[in-house]
Amino acid sequence: MSELSFAELGLDPAVLEAVSAVGYETPSPIQAQAIPALLAGNHLLGVAQTGTGKTAAFALPLLSRIDASVTDPQILVLAPTRELAIQVAEAFTTYASKFRNFHVLPIYGGQDFYPQIKGLRRGAQVIVGTPGRMLDHLRKGTLKLDSLKALVLDEADEMLRMGFIDDVEAILAKTPENCQRALFSATMPPQIKKVAQTYLRNATEVRIESETRTVERISQFVLPVYAERKLDALTRILEVEPIDAAIIFVRTKAETTMLAEKLSARGHAVAPLSGDLNQRQREQTVEDLKRGKKDIIIATDVAARGLDVSRITHVINYDVPYDTEAYIHRVGRTGRAGREGKAILLVTPRERSWLRTLERATNSPMEAYELPSPVELKKMREQQFESQLLGFAEDKKLAKAMSLLDEIAERNDMDMAMVAGALACWMEAAQPGSLPLE
Repeated sequence: MSELSFAELGLDPAVLEAVSAVGYETPSPIQAQAIPALLAGNHLLGVAQTGTGKTAAFALPLLSRIDASVTDPQILVLAPTRELAIQVAEAFTTYASKFRNFHVLPIYGGQDFYPQIKGLRRGAQVIVGTPGRMLDHLRKGTLKLDSLKALVLDEADEMLRMGFIDDVEAILAKTPENCQRALFSATMPPQIKKVAQTYLRNATEVRIESETRTVERISQFVLPVYAERKLDALTRILEVEPIDAAIIFVRTKAETTMLAEKLSARGHAVAPLSGDLNQRQREQTVEDLKRGKKDIIIATDVAARGLDVSRITHVINYDVPYDTEAYIHRVGRTGRAGREGKAILLVTPRERSWLRTLERATNSPMEAYELPSPVELKKMREQQFESQLLGFAEDKKLAKAMSLLDEIAERNDMDMAMVAGALACWMEAAQPGSLPLE
C-alpha cells in the first residue's frame, strides 16, 4: 500500500497540488493507511513513533474534508509543546497553501492573549495549540467549536507525561458529538487507552513500527549548548570548520531571516531559504549556493526538501527537529555525490533526551563535538591571518598598494608598522572576528 502515490489516495485537488509543490510523491506507511481512513470520516487511533510522517497523515485528509470557504475553526490539533504546535501549524499552512483566504492559528502559553484573540476574531479554519491555553480560550468564550469537524491529539502519551491529560479530556468533552477524532501516540499507557475507548469508539487502528535508517558517509556530532549561547557556538563552528558550503536548519520561517542577518553581519555569505520566497527567489538562492556566490543557507525543513547541492560539506542543526524523518532528511543534504559529509547538532539541556531517539533512527551514535578553547581559537586566527597575508604578498596590485601606503605614512609622519596596524584594525571593524586582535 505504501507504493501508492498521493494522487491515488483521493485527496482534495488543492491539497494534492500543495503536496506536489513541496516534492512529496509516495506516502509513508502511516500516511498510506491513515489517509483513506480519515478521508472516509472514521475516528483513528495511530500508534507510531515520532518521525513516521504522522503530521501529513492527519493534516492532508482533514484539510480535504473541510469547507475552506468557512472561516470558523473546523480542525483543532492539540500538541504537548509550543515547539511542536508551531511545527504542526507550519505544516498545515504549507498543505493549505492553495486554498484562498485560509488561516492557521497557533495558540500556546507564554504568549499574550490579545494577538490570539485577534486571530480568532479574524477567523481561522485550523487551530493548533497546547491544551492549557486552548482550554483558557474555550472557558473565556474566545474559541468556539460549533463548526468543528475534526480534533487531533498529537503525541498523546507526551501530553499525559507532562500532566495535560485532564485539560485534554476537558477539551474533548466540549467538542461536538459528530466531530471526527484522531489520536496519535508512541505508546499506549492505560490512561491514553481509556481516553481512546471513551472518545474514539469504533476507531480505525494503525500501528507503525519506526524504521532504523543508516546515514552513510556522514559523520554526526552533537554539541550541548545553552539556548542563549547558540549563536556564539554557531559562529565559532563556522570559523573553525573547513566548510565549502553549509546548510543550517531552523524551525521557523522567521528564524531563517533573523539568523541570516546576524551571520551576514559577521561577514558570512549567507541567504535564507523558506516558504516565504517565491519560486524564482528560491531557484536563485539555490543557484547562488551551487555557484559559490553564497556559502551558507539558513533553511526550514519544508523549504530544503529535495535540495541537492553536491558542494554542501556541512549540515548544522541549529534547532533540533521534532521528527526523526526530518533529521534524516536534513543530514542527507550533505555526503552527496560520493563525498564525505559532516552533521553537527546543537542541543539545549531540555532537548538532550532526543539524542537516543535520533541515534536509533540513524543507527549511528553521535560523537561529542568540542569547540576550540579561546587560546586555541586565537592561535588558529593568527595562522589564518598569516596565511592570507602571505597570499596577498604575491598579488599584482601589491606594488601600487605599497606606494599608496608610503605616501600616507609620509604625509602623517607614521612608520609602516603603524599604517599596517591601522589597516588591520579597519579590516576588523569591517568584518568583526576576522583578525586575531582580541
